[in-house]
Amino acid sequence: MGNPRPPARRPSISQRRPDPPSAALSPLGKHNPRLAELRRLVRRKDPALTVVDGPKLVLELAAAGVTLEALYSTPEAEPTVRGCRSLCELQERAAWHVVTPEALGAVAPSRHPQGVLAVVGVPTWTPEARGVWLYLDGIQEPGNLGALVRCAAALGADGVVCSADSADPYSPRAVRGAAGWSLRFPVCPALELEPLAARFRLAGGTVAAALGEGGQALGGWRPRRPLLLVLGSEGHGHRPATLAACTERVTIPLARGVESLNVAVAAGILLAALAGVAADPILEKCTRKRRA
Repeated sequence: MGNPRPPARRPSISQRRPDPPSAALSPLGKHNPRLAELRRLVRRKDPALTVVDGPKLVLELAAAGVTLEALYSTPEAEPTVRGCRSLCELQERAAWHVVTPEALGAVAPSRHPQGVLAVVGVPTWTPEARGVWLYLDGIQEPGNLGALVRCAAALGADGVVCSADSADPYSPRAVRGAAGWSLRFPVCPALELEPLAARFRLAGGTVAAALGEGGQALGGWRPRRPLLLVLGSEGHGHRPATLAACTERVTIPLARGVESLNVAVAAGILLAALAGVAADPILEKCTRKRRA
């Protein structure tokens, strides 16, 4: 799949040098222009940048090589953000700003900010018709979408593609739901299914829709690679045009009385089965219960 194109630089953020240590004596208030810019980035007004919340996640992303453009921390959080600040200062053009707790709380994407926000660059990926990819069709809840990205990364998928009407995979909520994996794993937003599905079909692969019922039982499913696995929302399912683009349909057998699974749970089961680590006896047990 190759390396992602590096995220674009934005002089308004990245070319500012880190504030001197004395800035901790006069933290920025919520009316400071820098905080207005940060609020704009939280709202994803710049597609090349997003905001990450919390020192643990910021440290993990920085250590993984994700570009830090700027770091904002409260004086009270200083003991927990020293590592973040050190990594930020090591990156040539990153900036560090101390802000009041009130200012951070006013712009933070979460209800309970942890004293540090980081502006990070968003990579750009191009999907390839090889291996196993997920296509998320109309997944509009950011937390669910983030969980799907994390699941795909954990279970050996090659990447994730999102429909135009899915949630933004790089929104702060989705990035948090993905535990940051949307910034270091191939994720492609706002792409149509049919052109991508045509590439997988042309490569001799499978385009499969995951259905709650009516598809081939997962236990006996052996799709050809490359595989594009299409997942829809639990509430709305797949649209007719989506099903028309698919060559196969697959269903996870469930015990009697259980009508559906959360889409991230379903994705985990499907990917585990494709990886050969699913417990076949459990699937067989569910199938027997459904038939009883």
